[in-house]
Amino acid sequence: MYNELINNLLNQITNHNIVKITFSNIRNKDLELDKVIAKLVKIKNDIYIQFEYRYKRIIKHKNIGITNNIDLNEILEELFSLAKDINVISGDEIIDIKISKKFKISIKRTKTTKKEITFNHNNKKEYFLDEKTTYPFLVELGIQNLDGRIKKSKFNKFKQINKYLEFIKHSVDQLDNKNQITILDFGSGKSYLTFSTYYYLTEKLNLNVKLIGIDLKKETINLCNQIAQKLNFNNLSFVYGDVIDYENNENIDMVISLHACNTATDIAIIKALTWNAKIFLAVPCCQKEINSQLAADFIPLMLKHGIIKEKFSTLLTDSIRSEVLEIFGYKSNIVEFISEENTPKNQLIRAFKTTNNIDIKKLQELKKFTEMLNIKMFLLDEIEKLM
Repeated sequence: MYNELINNLLNQITNHNIVKITFSNIRNKDLELDKVIAKLVKIKNDIYIQFEYRYKRIIKHKNIGITNNIDLNEILEELFSLAKDINVISGDEIIDIKISKKFKISIKRTKTTKKEITFNHNNKKEYFLDEKTTYPFLVELGIQNLDGRIKKSKFNKFKQINKYLEFIKHSVDQLDNKNQITILDFGSGKSYLTFSTYYYLTEKLNLNVKLIGIDLKKETINLCNQIAQKLNFNNLSFVYGDVIDYENNENIDMVISLHACNTATDIAIIKALTWNAKIFLAVPCCQKEINSQLAADFIPLMLKHGIIKEKFSTLLTDSIRSEVLEIFGYKSNIVEFISEENTPKNQLIRAFKTTNNIDIKKLQELKKFTEMLNIKMFLLDEIEKLM
């Protein structure tokens, strides 16, 4: 039965008749794989099928040429053995495949109206903010010229803004939009993303949003407040001060933090936990705390290289941060924020509150793990005060 189904899929793929294939309900929980989504994409002048592996903490992509039947067959066989649920959307049919614990297969087919198959990987990028539209706040912030053209030196920043808005859009979709949404931006800096978030949510999505940016640069805070007032962004304000000292008695829906240096991201996490924020988004940078503690004889083959040690420390630090959020009732994962060619600070920690329960067992396991590595973290010391 597998061979027949896989051969059918290979024919559909070769004939460009696949909209999407979703492999879910993964058998092997140790893989921490939530699902795999396959779509046809066009890269340069060739058609590929792209497999998006959505793990618990990261997302990986694999592109296979549609004429490469050997590799395609191998991947499909593996996914059929892993997934209990497989949903195939073709140009004219939906196929639901269920595979039991004993690998018994049941299939349900539903005919649909004919769909146009598109290969949108290399199409012109559709931005949340259109590059041909003049946005007064982007002019004020020096991203656009007065005629609305994106400055050449700022185009990567413009792409970064749009990618960030994609995550923001997905996040607010998880909230009750009937009431005011309160967002805190820790370490708002020059506030490109703060202004963009406020504009997009209020002007494009017509949501009732209150957004507060917090930073230690007094001149920047004053300038941002002046721009917000000039543009009549009435529910956008900026506060001068240290994140660790900031207090707020309101219900906080979302805490965001972009490029908060070293343990500043940890402080943002602690604040989010304290306020029971529903959503947490952070793109950390300068993860120096663990780097300075790793012993020279710990995996010497790797850590004798400074660049490898820095990357290892970054991955370890952010993995522990994600685990802490999981411990406190969030579904957390780590995804690529934007391509490394734009910025090396490209890991985004994304967490959604799902329960108020605290997983004590997982916390104890995390402590044992860090003790084994002989490292201490400000974040782990501080969360004990929240227990």
